[in-house]
Amino acid sequence: MARWMVQVAQEMMPIRNVLSDRLFSGYAVACDETWMQVLKETARDPEMKSWMIVRMNPVEDKKVVLFDYAISRSGAVMKDLFEGYAGRLLCDGLESYSPLESNLLRFGCNMHSRRKFEQAAKDGAKAGKTIAGEVMNIYKQIYDFEEGLANAPPEEKVKSRNEDQKPLFEKIRSIVADNQIKVPNKSKLGQAFTYFNNEYEYLTRYLDDGNIGPDNGMVERTIRKFAIGRNNWMFADTPEGADASALLYSIVITAKVNGVNPYTALTKILTELPNAKTIEDYERLAEFILTP
Repeated sequence: MARWMVQVAQEMMPIRNVLSDRLFSGYAVACDETWMQVLKETARDPEMKSWMIVRMNPVEDKKVVLFDYAISRSGAVMKDLFEGYAGRLLCDGLESYSPLESNLLRFGCNMHSRRKFEQAAKDGAKAGKTIAGEVMNIYKQIYDFEEGLANAPPEEKVKSRNEDQKPLFEKIRSIVADNQIKVPNKSKLGQAFTYFNNEYEYLTRYLDDGNIGPDNGMVERTIRKFAIGRNNWMFADTPEGADASALLYSIVITAKVNGVNPYTALTKILTELPNAKTIEDYERLAEFILTP
């Protein structure tokens, strides 16, 4: 059965190429990663972690979600995945994204920043819990304002964000500046401070772009579906199997986020796939997972 999946994935590669072109033609790309295990990688122990890197177009009505297997999440891997793309990138503070900034406009993820303060408020040193809690309350105000703008046009979002949310970010920045020297860098609160300071430019860039949201939550939610599956199948046997898994997850999750029944879409695709010969044929097949 594993061999069947690998063979099916190979035949569906042209559809994935259509999705890749669609992804890079959008307004922005969001990216995140999660670990996986592959047993038979060349010159690597079976216990070593590999990665599934997930990219998504968060703005377009027709969503594309692409999974890519890689043995690392290094800057070189990210460069390969984003080769030829010169748009906007929504991501967390992973250093591997930094080399992309010569071609991309980078936006940060406030969900990651907020989560670090949440950890400090919950599990950090007693002396820092009050400060972390204060920042969490400010983040709640930021997200409350943003929730109220859900249906607003982009220009209205920019105006309102700069009036209501920008002062709140400046307030967090002031709290960090006043307290950072008193907090050990390796403490949970110290790590939250460092992340916020290092990412401040990216965390606040969305304020001036009404098409981009404050965080990477959409792609994180798609990764969660992969993580749930990983709890069941646990590992891939070979790199070929990991690549096949990446392609099939791309098809199924893209269908799901577009409100398409994956079983129905796959039945149509696999029925018509043997007759597909041209780019137009594969573009038509891709629509089965893009359009409800």
